[in-house]
Amino acid sequence: MIIPLRCVGIDVSKQYLDIFDEGLGVPERIANATQAITQIAARWRCDVLVVFEATGVY
Repeated sequence: MIIPLRCVGIDVSKQYLDIFDEGLGVPERIANATQAITQIAARWRCDVLVVFEATGVY
């Protein structure tokens, strides 16, 4: 397996997703809602490794 050069970490909670995209180098917080997730995923047009960490029961 070849690990892509770009990694994205996402901490999942009920209301928000805290995201760190190493390609941008800055953290951001978006709503845990379909529209917000669709918009941010559209930015990742290249191969990325996305790692999720759930908070609590999420």
